[in-house]
Amino acid sequence: MLLPKMCMRTTFTLLAAVAISAVQSEMEALTVEDICKQMPPNIFILRPNSCDNWVQCPSTLSGQDYDEGYCAFGLYFNKDLSRCESSEDVTCPFESTGNNDVNQCASMKDGTFLADPTNCNSYIYCMDGQEAYSNCPRDLVFHPKKGSCVYSNEYQCPKQAENLTASPICNSIPGETVFADITDCTKYQQCGQDGKLSSLQCAEGQAFNYTTLKCVARKEAVCHPLAPELEAEIEICGTEDLVREGYIADDQSCSAYYICAKQKDGKPDRKPMHLKCQEGFFFDSATWSCRDRLNVKCALDRCEGMDNKYVNVAGDCSAYARCKNGVTIASGKCDTNYFFDERTQGCTPHNISYIACSA
Repeated sequence: MLLPKMCMRTTFTLLAAVAISAVQSEMEALTVEDICKQMPPNIFILRPNSCDNWVQCPSTLSGQDYDEGYCAFGLYFNKDLSRCESSEDVTCPFESTGNNDVNQCASMKDGTFLADPTNCNSYIYCMDGQEAYSNCPRDLVFHPKKGSCVYSNEYQCPKQAENLTASPICNSIPGETVFADITDCTKYQQCGQDGKLSSLQCAEGQAFNYTTLKCVARKEAVCHPLAPELEAEIEICGTEDLVREGYIADDQSCSAYYICAKQKDGKPDRKPMHLKCQEGFFFDSATWSCRDRLNVKCALDRCEGMDNKYVNVAGDCSAYARCKNGVTIASGKCDTNYFFDERTQGCTPHNISYIACSA
């Protein structure tokens, strides 16, 4: 037994007080504004820490037009139906201390140890009819029958429901409500009828559309205004039907390339490494190497990396382009039977056959 059952009474009384205080503080900290900024427009919610006060969230995130009211005498607000009903027919989540869970210590003797139903690494200690939560030491789990913390090989922890946590926000909004995750545009959240908050992930290549409350293609998604902008999804490594692996030339730069790594799930690499050849070199797809820029055929603007100079033009060794700040600003052509030489920066009668300008 790694956790002694007998501890100082004052210690656990203090723990109980802290646990209750923490729950109350969490409820008090959740304001109508905090809830409405995550909700779909015009939704009705139950005001935190009340049973008969309701609020209708604004139609826009920046709106100030909160409509609110309270139920007539003897009625509670049913958040699932958005109307007032007899208090006998409505369960108010704020009617007790603000915690909708049953107090497991209400009928227990002082000094009783109980398992925490939401976490195998913690336990509940009963004192004065109140619950005091505490954690087992690292790498240990609580054994309900032994009433102590043990090593994981001594007790198999029951599987917990994944992605489900108790959330104060679920006490105020209708059950099954779907709303955006303001921390990640590819995710969304939903409150179940049991008051648990579920965090859900859109499928690969999709994001959550704040206006339609559905997962759509990333390019079509309108993210919640408070959510971070979506990282641009790189499609250079192909599609699920045609996956590309290895070294791929950047279609926006003659000198840059991507490294598309093989993924365990067989899908395209959406975050490939992006690298660039050193100055004076272009990436050659045929050899997967950085080569002298004149030995690489590139159909993009060959003025890349050049300033106030002239360069050969792809497909015509007698033509040239004038560069400024890495882009073409003018073009021209040598006289008949003359060729442009990028190395000497002039036209020459010598036949130039750089790969860069070959047909």
